[in-house]
Parts: sequence; C-alpha cells; structure tokens
Amino acid sequence: MTTFEFSGHRLDLRKGRLQRGGHDVYLRAKSLSLLIYLLENAGRVVGKDELVNAVWPNIAVSDDSLTQCMKDIRKALGADADGLVRTVLRRGYVIDEDRVRRIGDRDAPNAAGAGEHAGDAPSIAVLPFENLSGDPAQDYFADGMVDEIITALSRMRWLFVIARNSSFAYKGQADSVKRAGAELGVRYVLTGSVRKAGDHIRLTGQLIDSSSGKTIWANRYDGTMADVFDLQDQFAGSVVGAIQPSILSAEIDRSRRKRPESLAAYDYVLHAFPLAWSLERAQNDEAMTLLERAIVIEPDYPLALSLLAWCHLQRVTYHWTETPAASREEGLRLAQKGAALSGDDPMVLAVLGAAHSFARDFEVAAMHLARARALDPNSAWAWLRSGWLDVYREWPEAAIEKFEHFARLSPRDPMGYMAEIGIGAAHFVAARYGEAVALTQRGLSQQPGAWWGLRLLVTALVHAGRKDEARHACRRLMETYPGLTITKVGDASPFDADTSERIAAGLREAGLPE
Repeated sequence: MTTFEFSGHRLDLRKGRLQRGGHDVYLRAKSLSLLIYLLENAGRVVGKDELVNAVWPNIAVSDDSLTQCMKDIRKALGADADGLVRTVLRRGYVIDEDRVRRIGDRDAPNAAGAGEHAGDAPSIAVLPFENLSGDPAQDYFADGMVDEIITALSRMRWLFVIARNSSFAYKGQADSVKRAGAELGVRYVLTGSVRKAGDHIRLTGQLIDSSSGKTIWANRYDGTMADVFDLQDQFAGSVVGAIQPSILSAEIDRSRRKRPESLAAYDYVLHAFPLAWSLERAQNDEAMTLLERAIVIEPDYPLALSLLAWCHLQRVTYHWTETPAASREEGLRLAQKGAALSGDDPMVLAVLGAAHSFARDFEVAAMHLARARALDPNSAWAWLRSGWLDVYREWPEAAIEKFEHFARLSPRDPMGYMAEIGIGAAHFVAARYGEAVALTQRGLSQQPGAWWGLRLLVTALVHAGRKDEARHACRRLMETYPGLTITKVGDASPFDADTSERIAAGLREAGLPE
C-alpha cells in the first residue's frame, strides 16, 4: 500500500488518512477519493469524465459535484498546496508530479501509535474482585474498586491492559484465571477480593503469571472508607512495581484520576457507572438520577459530570427524547464543564470528544479523542468513539482500523456489537453496501435490542438492491420507534451531507415517512 507526501501533507492509503504536521486534515470521502485518484495519476491531465467514472461509478452526477470536491481539496490543503493541483482549460485537472513523493510499504516508517499492542509488551487482565462482605448488594463497591485499579494501570503506556468490559465477562466463572489468560492472550492476570464491613475495608490482590500459574505478587491492605483512594493507589502502585520494578513513582502519580471530596457522591457514581454503559433506556434514566444526586452533593465532580453528559447524548442517538437539540446541548455543556475541571482524565476527554462528534465539531472532537488515547492508550471506549468519529468524517478505512483496535483491547466486550455496526457504517460510507449489510446484521445478532442499528440496516439493504428485506426491516424499525421519520433520523445523525442524503434516500425507498 502506498503513502503520498506532498506540500507538507501526508496521505496514507491504507488508513485513508490525510495529515499535515502530524494532525488529521478533514476531507469528505468523495473529495478524498478524487485527491487519491489525481495523486495516483500525478503528471497526467485527467479528464472530467474519467474522474467522474472513477469517483462516482455507475452514478449520474453533475459537474457541480466534481467542482465542489475540487473546492474541498483546495480548501483542505490550504496555501501550502497552491499550484499543486492545476485546472487545464477544457481538459481536466493535473497534479504537479515533481511535488509528490510516493512511498511504498517498505519505505514507510513504523506508524504504530500509542496503544498498539506490541507482542513483547507486558499485558494484563484485571478480573472482577470477589465481594467478601456477605452482602450481594455490595457487589457494586467491589466492581468500583476494580474500575479504579484498571484506570490507573491503563495509563501506564508501556503496559497493555484488557478493557474492563472484557475482564468483567469472567465474573463468577470457575477457572477464570486460566481461561482469561488463554482467551485474552495476556501475560498476567490480577485477581483479588474486597471486604467492606461498616467503615472498614480490606483489599487483597494476587498477580499471577498466566502461562505458569505462578503467583508473582500478593498483598493485603486494610483501611477505612476515608482511606479508600489511598488504598487504591497503594494497590495499583504495588502491581505496577511487581511488573516493572524500575517504574518511577511520578508515572504512577500521573495515572491517578481526580477524586471527589464527598464519599457519598462517590458512592452514587459507583452505582451509576454500569447503568450508564448499559445502553438501555430504563437504566439510563436511573443512572441520570444517581449522577444528578452526586452532582448536587459535589457540583465539580468531573467523572459524574462526564457520565451524565454521556447519558444525555445517548438520549439523542437512541431517540429516547422528544427534545434532541436540548439534550445534545446539555450533554455538551456537562462534558465541557467536566473537561475544564479535569483536562487530563481520559474518560472525561473521550466523552467530550463524543459530544463534539454529535455536534459535528469534528476537528475539536478529534483533538479531545486523540488526547484521551494519548493519556490512556488502553481506553477501549476512546478507540470506539474515535472509530465512530472517522465514520462521521467519512474516513472509512481509518474508522475500520480503530474499531479493530478496540476489539483487540476488549475482545469480549458486551459493547463489541457497536464496533461491528460501526464497521458496517464505514462500509456504507465507502458505498460497499453488501459488506455494510453483513456487518450491521452481525452486530444486531450480537445485541438484538440495538434497534437503532436498524436505521443503517434498512438503508444499506435498499442500496444493496435487497428492497423486500429493507421494507421488512423498516416495519420493525417503525414498530420499535413509533412516530420515527426521516427528518428525526437526520436530526440525530452527525453524518456529512453526502452520506445523510444516501441514508435518507434508502429509508424513503423502504417506506419510512418524511
């Protein structure tokens, strides 16, 4: 696969990514395809008919579409690229061959970024801790302790950490250590227990070499609820020290999330955390109630603010509100407030990136999501949201790459279906409709209740020529969302104009009312 360098820009065909100075440059899918075709034919005048056939195969478009794409390219490349693309009167366009450098795979530098799982990197899965409190209602507290430990470990850039959702798939399962090590492909497995009796807490841990079954480190920590954050820090620091004794304490310090002053607010957030990720309407409502209580107690609690922001944004995406604009605005406000209070928390930044994605502020969204991935290369959710951002930006190949990286970080994630549907959406953007149908159906088969995915499936089926199936799926969509219209789908969609028009055309053909 080829990479082009020209006028201070770099275009990686494998990733479908255009960059300037190491930063992504936004370009719509059709405009990017046009630029790629011109670069591949640099030095040759390419006629307008040839360009139309290459970029819009089997589709009748006007000259205005080609002209608009050329404007997009010139605007995206900026002054640095003046003269790179020339218009040849009554003939077509040509790229100055002398200003283009073509790099093959062997010449390209290693572009693996932070978070790429090198085979020799230490890797770990933190399994759910056993609740020894004698009260099943305290499970949430044990799970919350594990979440905090995973968060701290994940921000160690040299350590590959399996995401929380995949680790928690082994909760309550026999022989989980051996199975997790083999199935997740990690070198270390961390297990433990939490005993909470009144104000007293006992936290125990055991770090195991998954291949030999040998215990590398084990310890016990006792304290009170007032010491809970110190206990978490001591525990995470000991695990890091056992894996990499030379690690500096400063790196461990940087991994710590801003903690709340109020333990009552912290308790509400622990209860709300799994509910906020359930993607179920009733649990979303319950999570919002708990998070609002936490914020009443502690208005400047960044994690509570960002989780509440995500709940509001879910209401827009999944048609759970009659006022999507207000919910989107509130989600963005809360996310911005959380980030202002804690600009180095990857979770907070990832939510802010998602909020800006839904608001179509793509460059701002990309900045926050890139920062989240840099701070926590193991944040599966940041990679998932980054994949969806690339779908919205009409960068399908880059999106697929990020979704696949999400799957490596969290191979047993209950939210994996979102990546499958995301890859389906990327294929739809690229007009590969058969692949779009197959991947979307696969995602829906994993999570039949993800009815929002039917919006994509219906229109992909139409464009794939499977109109009877599309009409059947559309009836299911309308039964699930009474009163849904093409306009409402468009209001909730961050897609660019070209993709939005194709989505609307497919839904219209399948029978969804305007």
